[in-house]
Amino acid sequence: MKKSHKLLLCTLIYTAGLLADCCDSNTEVRVAPFVQWRSEGRDTARKLVGTTSHHVYLYDMESFYGTFNITPQYDQTFHADKLLECYFGTSLTNCNTLIIAGTEAPALDVNKDWMAENFYLPRDFKSAISFSPKVQNFLVDFNLFVGLDEWVKGLYFRIYGPVVNNRVTLDPCETIEQEGTIGYAPGFFSSSAVPASNLLQSALSFFNGNTTITVPGIITTPLLKSKIACSKQSTTGFAELRGELGWIYLHEDYHFGFNIQAAAPTGKRPHGEYIFETQVGNGKHWELGAGLTAHWTMWRNESDDKHLDFVFEADVTHLFNASQTRSFDLIGKPDSRYMLAAKMNLRPTENLFGNTEPDLGTGTITAASSQFNAEYSPVANFTTREVNVSIGVQGDIVAMLNYTHLGFSWDLGYNYWGMSHEHIELKDSNCAPTFPANTWALKGDAQVYGFTPTGTAIPLSGTENLATIHQGTNIPKAGTTENPATNLGVDNPRFAQTANDGSAVVINVSPTLPSQQIQTSIQPVFIRVEDLNVNGAETRGTSNKFFTHFSYTWIDREDWIPYLGVGGYAEFGHTGHGDNNGNPCNNGISCALSKWAILVKAGVSFD
Repeated sequence: MKKSHKLLLCTLIYTAGLLADCCDSNTEVRVAPFVQWRSEGRDTARKLVGTTSHHVYLYDMESFYGTFNITPQYDQTFHADKLLECYFGTSLTNCNTLIIAGTEAPALDVNKDWMAENFYLPRDFKSAISFSPKVQNFLVDFNLFVGLDEWVKGLYFRIYGPVVNNRVTLDPCETIEQEGTIGYAPGFFSSSAVPASNLLQSALSFFNGNTTITVPGIITTPLLKSKIACSKQSTTGFAELRGELGWIYLHEDYHFGFNIQAAAPTGKRPHGEYIFETQVGNGKHWELGAGLTAHWTMWRNESDDKHLDFVFEADVTHLFNASQTRSFDLIGKPDSRYMLAAKMNLRPTENLFGNTEPDLGTGTITAASSQFNAEYSPVANFTTREVNVSIGVQGDIVAMLNYTHLGFSWDLGYNYWGMSHEHIELKDSNCAPTFPANTWALKGDAQVYGFTPTGTAIPLSGTENLATIHQGTNIPKAGTTENPATNLGVDNPRFAQTANDGSAVVINVSPTLPSQQIQTSIQPVFIRVEDLNVNGAETRGTSNKFFTHFSYTWIDREDWIPYLGVGGYAEFGHTGHGDNNGNPCNNGISCALSKWAILVKAGVSFD
């Protein structure tokens, strides 16, 4: 295939909302700190069922006519393990479990386990957190259609939208395999030892953000953003108000037409406080787009009381910029929002220099530009930012068969929904808080204090920019006897000493002798706003729905014609992973809900 043809194919797939990943499938798997689901108000199948045979798009009308209906619906997710992949990726064991393990815990898997020291836990702590995510909606949809044939033949408008009660839960359950008895030695977390009894006793106590630890001289901030709630959360609101103005060419056996449509956001705006937060509506986006509608009577009996119709409708909208608050991982570090960061103060530093040679050698001596400032914070607390989010195109397409016999009607159909990947930009305004530049750095398993031969504690500048949620970088080389407490794997390692002249003394690992000389970073590597994986947090969605609906219309009535129906559907959301590096053909992470639903539609038509 020619290069130009490949580019055209990729563009067409994007525009149609099919959202296939055009990039290399061997790229790094990434995760999404937030997933925008299909809005409860974006459902063309629910809009059409029970109305196409007697109530909308009517032929040979000379005056105003219309219908109003109310649709209560209950829906609930399934395929929970697929949803978890979007949030935690390859860290999951058995599809639904995270293992939290300290660096001295038994049977440690550094490719999957999350390092417990990130969460104020003992160094030999080990637990398993299993999840059973569920999303439930109870909604009542209101829909008014009015044909304006008295003014212009085929002209109509429609206004609709649901009131939604949305409930979500990850239902986390933690099984502690080993409580842990190994605390933090002097220098690892503070200038003094921190016994295991002073640390948290469970990982969930960290993730739900309700508790922290008390260490003299150290500020330990709890998790404030992207938290994991232990209980079910609930929100009620109006999803969005949607409207259409259209025209159709009408014939007894077919019609086709088009409309312009818009949606006014009335739902809930993402706040970033929880990783799995309630959602009502489309994320506060204004929408503008167009729709196509058509039907064809495939068969009609001689007495004209039975007929079989094919119905097609497609709605496509653009979602404009919406102001939201989102949490972000760091580029190339899935789930790093839960890692621990150490705060550094800039110059003037005290008694901290780095030497290229050990033991006060004659190497190059450089003063540290900053050193540990006795404060820790989870990364999510400062990588949760105000953003503008837009979505290029959203498509909602229905193809269905309708069989009608007098007042009885049966709909059976297929619904495709697709949303192209989000475009996220950090807000740069007076209202948006400034990112704390040259302040925070990844701690990993670095020592943050060293000691003079007399036992005086010296804050260090050791950082671990290459640390991950799974492990730090102070890992001894295979076959060596290197001591990881010497900070052998910190960024830009230099041997620590107290001065750059004859008064210098070596800074050691331990406050007691004998001890090895410790290293520090000259200079430390800070977390920058450019390190936020904004492109990697962009998600897209696609789903396939199969639905059916049975209804009855009291066609012997005049002027006011009631109808009542019941139906249900099964919707299968697609999940998949895109490129973590923001490549040009990156379509984002595909994450959509799979759910089943039952609904009842009751209405009345008028002419």
